[in-house]
Amino acid sequence: MKTLHKPLQITVYQDVLCAWCYLADQRLDVLRQEFGEALRWSVRPYPLRLQDALPTEREKRGLVEEVQRAQREPDPAASLLSTDLWLGGDPPRTSVPALAALEAARLQGPQARAFLAKSMQRAALEQGINVSRTDVVFELASRVGLAMNEFSAAFRSEETRRLILDEHRDAANRGVRGVPTLVIGGRWMLCGLRELTEYREHILACLGKSSVPRSGSAERLVH
Repeated sequence: MKTLHKPLQITVYQDVLCAWCYLADQRLDVLRQEFGEALRWSVRPYPLRLQDALPTEREKRGLVEEVQRAQREPDPAASLLSTDLWLGGDPPRTSVPALAALEAARLQGPQARAFLAKSMQRAALEQGINVSRTDVVFELASRVGLAMNEFSAAFRSEETRRLILDEHRDAANRGVRGVPTLVIGGRWMLCGLRELTEYREHILACLGKSSVPRSGSAERLVH
């Protein structure tokens, strides 16, 4: 779908360690292809594990239960999800390094970030690999063909870490409380995993091609 009008801005807040974000990406990829240049996408970091600390046993149980609920979704990709990330002996302490890696990759273009994000999601959520570890980050970045000297400098920069924290604070101030969260055209905020049809209907409404479905639980975005 092509348009002569200014593309509709869609901001996606996500955490690479989140099973719900993994499923949302599968659904949003359909819409990226479907709407093409009519939409402009921006994927922003929102770490669920902000502080650097090992998850407690109670936290790990909750994280495992989240994955198990995601596994019951009808998406084909749901069957690929694994709880090994949280049941193994090396659970992530924090999401920040993994998200910093994606911001470092973004400097080499949106495709570079997208390739690394897919690789990290598969490693973490399908194979149970702790992608917040520096050695894992560098191995995955190398595998997707990033320019490693540039990537390393950006990944190790304190400015990149500050960006993650600033993004988290600013998003929280806008009403983001979890992921995945979509902000569509600065008008609607969709929190949590939604059906593909619901994402599509709200996008069409913001493009002026339909009305927002009354049954949806989207929130108006307050600036």
